[in-house]
Amino acid sequence: MISYYSRENFPYLFASLSIAYFVITMNTMIAYYSHSGHTEKVVKDLASKTGARLERIEPAHEPQKPGKALSSLLTVQADIKECKTDLSDVDFLIVATPVWADGPSPYVEKYLSMVTNCRGKPFSAVIETKVGGGERTLSRIRKALEKKGMKYVSSAFTFEKDVEAGRYDAVIDRFAATIKKVV
Repeated sequence: MISYYSRENFPYLFASLSIAYFVITMNTMIAYYSHSGHTEKVVKDLASKTGARLERIEPAHEPQKPGKALSSLLTVQADIKECKTDLSDVDFLIVATPVWADGPSPYVEKYLSMVTNCRGKPFSAVIETKVGGGERTLSRIRKALEKKGMKYVSSAFTFEKDVEAGRYDAVIDRFAATIKKVV
């Protein structure tokens, strides 16, 4: 189909280009930690629906399982590899984490403490859990980022069994819709 633009339809072209420019220039980033791959599977789907870029939070070294639960329970931060924590060129942040001992992983805790240049920016969270603990995990993420002046928008909770079975699309679709309203 060939289109042409005249004086009469130019305002529509301009409006369309303005909307396209806004969508292209809005920079959304998903910062996530995934131990067993469940959280990563969810955020990759979310990124494909929102156009967000992914930033993986990786441990500097991985502790043994008992140490993981204990460090999360005690809200200990664990060292992470270098990743993007300066959000000066990020317009919208999504933090994704599995639940460890009723809270975010210690690697996400460390990431949250390192985030800079974020005042006034919106954020959301994706919490992946086996049985529960999502609300406390969300509360800790919100507390850390709101203390830095960020504005909470929304959250999504996925369950390990649903992710394994591929039954989480509806949750992510609803969550992506809340993000698209902002970006």
